[in-house]
Amino acid sequence: MPAMILLLLLTGYPLFQVIQMSFFDYSDKANPVFAGASNYEAIINDPLFWNAMSNTAVFTIASVVCGLVLGLTLAILLNQPINTRFRAIYRSLLMFPWLTSSTVIAATWILILSPFGLLNWFLRSIGLESLGQTAWLSEESTAMFGVVLANIWRSFPFMMLMFLAGLQTISKDLYEAAEIDGAGFMHRLRYITIPQLKSILLTVAMLEMIWNFRSFDLVFLMTGGGPMNATEVMSTFIYHFAFRKLNFGYASAAAIIMLLIMISASILYLRASLRKEANDH
Repeated sequence: MPAMILLLLLTGYPLFQVIQMSFFDYSDKANPVFAGASNYEAIINDPLFWNAMSNTAVFTIASVVCGLVLGLTLAILLNQPINTRFRAIYRSLLMFPWLTSSTVIAATWILILSPFGLLNWFLRSIGLESLGQTAWLSEESTAMFGVVLANIWRSFPFMMLMFLAGLQTISKDLYEAAEIDGAGFMHRLRYITIPQLKSILLTVAMLEMIWNFRSFDLVFLMTGGGPMNATEVMSTFIYHFAFRKLNFGYASAAAIIMLLIMISASILYLRASLRKEANDH
């Protein structure tokens, strides 16, 4: 009960305030006026909102899909019986991005993606002179790529660790039997590894979808939502209206819409998990 009371005070009461604020017009900050659903109507008709939604979808899907592929690939490599002497060192080094603060990650990738940064130097060194002059975070067409790249680097260690734990629970007899039957690596991956990791894949994908959908710090630190709203995601959209334009009612309505989307995704995931458990039993 004490824990529940504390949880309600820390989350329930602020949430109630945000819901309440979403129905008020804060043009006069000292005397907000009840505006009904006008904030929600304005958001639905706001092209900037839909731009933020689109950018959030691109950021989330690209980060999750690429992170899952990279995390699973590295987990499979680390699970091999070779290089057992240095395996602990490899794991520690690969976990480093996940343990680093967002501020440090943002500063590092801003330097890497700058016009005179490491990425452009590498591109010029392999003969791609035109690409090697790109200001990755300053151009509308490439800014999202730079932010997603940094986010993948930050998030893949968690997925790698989860997959590695799952791989170590798979019986080696399954792989030995498959090898005897002549199954190659891709067949073993398709018919043994992925099915055995299905529950972990779904859990990690859902967690990463939620975390990336509400991601704020990395985008804000690297681009602030720019250039020209090219990397404006829902979190930075809400921040700009709340703390720069001081339109608290509008920002609150956007926050509630974002919350409803995340709750809907969570419900779908829970229903799928419960259905899977029921089928397993």
